[in-house]
Amino acid sequence: MVADFNKKQKRDFSGKDIAFQIAGILFVIIFGVLFYSDIKMDQKKKELAAEIVNYQKQIADIKKSNQTLKDEIANSNNSDYIEKIAYEQLGEQKPGEKEVIFVTPPKKTETAIKPEIQWTGWLSGVWQWIKSKF
Repeated sequence: MVADFNKKQKRDFSGKDIAFQIAGILFVIIFGVLFYSDIKMDQKKKELAAEIVNYQKQIADIKKSNQTLKDEIANSNNSDYIEKIAYEQLGEQKPGEKEVIFVTPPKKTETAIKPEIQWTGWLSGVWQWIKSKF
């Protein structure tokens, strides 16, 4: 008995096979949607964490500013403090005082000797030595 391989065999699709394929496709789709939503939630979590850090910095700055203002209010009746503020912020002077501003000259940066100059200096020294021998 010789098998005939050229003959097309009919495949019998049952309801089980179709249901199994549909279930597999649905599983892949659901897995993809869940994976995508997990990535989006992770990005949102990172954004919110960055916002929290930013707000914490703002709170610290506001607390510092608030403390400074409280100190200034407490010292508002202190004549030494008022005089200090007048000197520093308003540029006020007592009668007979002169304002002196010191201007420092700009710092000179040391320029590095270029390697070419070093080599030419070395070569000219060698050339002078050779000339002195003859």
